[in-house]
Amino acid sequence: MQLESAHYMRTGDLVRHDGGHTGSVLEAMALYARVRWDDDGREEEVDQLDPMITVVERASRD
Repeated sequence: MQLESAHYMRTGDLVRHDGGHTGSVLEAMALYARVRWDDDGREEEVDQLDPMITVVERASRD
């Protein structure tokens, strides 16, 4: 059984980078997540445990 950490990003979550960027998680895996940043539409793979990125709104679990 895998327990879920509150820090881990999930597909559809809204995230914020300490640098001020906000974005949406397009895909979430065990070690990384692919995020599309709202300001420039750029897609980037980020580390799941990056302390500079926080989840500001969870995706619905429907």
